[in-house]
Amino acid sequence: MRCVIIGNGPSRKLLPLDQIAYPTFGCNQIYHDFQPDYLLAQDREVLHQMREDRMTEPVWVAQESYRRYHEDTYTKCHDMREIRFPYYRMNSWFTGEQAIVLAAQKGFTHMDLIAFDGGPVSMYREERVITHPTVDRYLANFKKILEYYPKIRINISVDNREAH
Repeated sequence: MRCVIIGNGPSRKLLPLDQIAYPTFGCNQIYHDFQPDYLLAQDREVLHQMREDRMTEPVWVAQESYRRYHEDTYTKCHDMREIRFPYYRMNSWFTGEQAIVLAAQKGFTHMDLIAFDGGPVSMYREERVITHPTVDRYLANFKKILEYYPKIRINISVDNREAH
C-alpha cells in the first residue's frame, strides 16, 4: 500500500496537492491549504489554532502531547486521536517523522515524502536562524523507523534518495 506524507518545506509550493492519487498524511497547519486523509499535530500553539478554527476532522497527536493536551481547554480539538509509538523517544520527533510511523502502523508499506526539505524555512512559520530540521537528521530517524518497520520503503522525493 502506498501513501504520500506531506511536509511543510518550501518545495511544496511546486506541487499540486489536489492531484495526489494516494492516501495522504499532512502535518500541522497544512489544513489551511489542503485536507489530508490523516492530519497530525503535536505543538501546543498549533493545536490551539486548530481549536480556534473549529476543526472537526480527526487530528492525530503524539502520545506524549495527547496525554498532556487532550483535556486542556486551550488545546483540546473536537476529535484528537493518540498515536502510540514503539520507541518512547519518537514522541520528541518532528511531526513528519511521526507521520511515517503512523502510516506504518496503518499498514502502508511505500511512503513518498514531499516537502521534507530540512533547513530554516517552513511554509507556516518564520525562518529560523538555526537550520532545523536537517536532511541528515531525517535520514538518521528514518533508519530508526526502519528498525521497527523493516518492510516499509521511504522515498524522499526532494532529492530522490531512498532510506530503505
